[in-house]
Amino acid sequence: MPKRRIHVLHGFYGTEIPYSCTYIRLLCPLSHPSLAERIELSHGTSEAIPDCDLLVVERHTLWPYERQLDGFVRVLSRCRRAGIPVVYELDDNLLDLRRDEPWDSYPGDSLRGVVAFLARQADGMIVSTPFLAERVRQLRGDALVVPNALDERLFGSAPEPLESRSATVTIGYMGTLTHEADLRMVLAPLRALLRRHAGSVRLELVGGAVGRRMASLFEGLPFRMREPGNEDPYPRFVSWMRQHLRWDVAIAPLVDDAFTRGKSDLKYLDYAALGVPGVFSDVGAYRGTVRHRETGLLAANEPGAWAEALEEIVGDGALRARLAAAATAEVHGSRMLRTNATLWRDAIETIVPGFFG
Repeated sequence: MPKRRIHVLHGFYGTEIPYSCTYIRLLCPLSHPSLAERIELSHGTSEAIPDCDLLVVERHTLWPYERQLDGFVRVLSRCRRAGIPVVYELDDNLLDLRRDEPWDSYPGDSLRGVVAFLARQADGMIVSTPFLAERVRQLRGDALVVPNALDERLFGSAPEPLESRSATVTIGYMGTLTHEADLRMVLAPLRALLRRHAGSVRLELVGGAVGRRMASLFEGLPFRMREPGNEDPYPRFVSWMRQHLRWDVAIAPLVDDAFTRGKSDLKYLDYAALGVPGVFSDVGAYRGTVRHRETGLLAANEPGAWAEALEEIVGDGALRARLAAAATAEVHGSRMLRTNATLWRDAIETIVPGFFG
């Protein structure tokens, strides 16, 4: 049977480099070898989409922002005339992002309108978490959940069991600039820990905040920012992580609000895939995945709980090794695309019955 042509319309950095979420959510799963006999994948950023059998639209994609709705009206109208089904994919609660911060232009009401339009008008919708499916229920009640999974082609096989890398314990964190509030939430316990264990504990950040501003908050303490390169495509970033990050502990603080409740457990997947044990906020994104004291530590979003969790994991090498081994085994065993890519095929088949024959 001939392959089905699927085109992904996505946003981009700089010189049309797909977002990292574009790779994680769409390009890696839909290009996975387990689907290679069924799918011929193309992707791009232009309103002028190529001939295809299915269009997948990610988040919001057309530029400039203020004219996106008109662009998507044209795209969907052309698809309707050509009989091309459209699937809308969303992995963040953009409907509530900065809703109480009208001074911030992104996403703004116009882009929220685009999200609502695509959710309503697409033939089907796929989201990354049950919370997101519930959040868009008023727009459409049949959104399907396909959880995040990592690509073993990028991450390789499970790393060797964690071993103490030096006398100094390195705590790491990585994230986009939207996560500065999460880091500030645990700023006091982190600084206290670094002062208390001067010379034996250090902190490394990859993203998560504006470098110079965040560095000033740790002045005089063992801290450094790591720069993987600006606007590198996601596969190159994964390679950089595997080569350069030598962390003993990783942290994933997450403020609990309407936007973050739609977040997935992606940081747990990343840290575990790299063989690093983690401390995670005890919020919905991690509570359903991380088993406390088995595959990670969960800490309530208050300074005392984070201070206690950080002190314990920094001081107990055996605990770090046990958590890392269990989390790594779980993620490499059940949260890689080799066992999850077909969920995308199944979701598409649910939205467009008979699509794959």
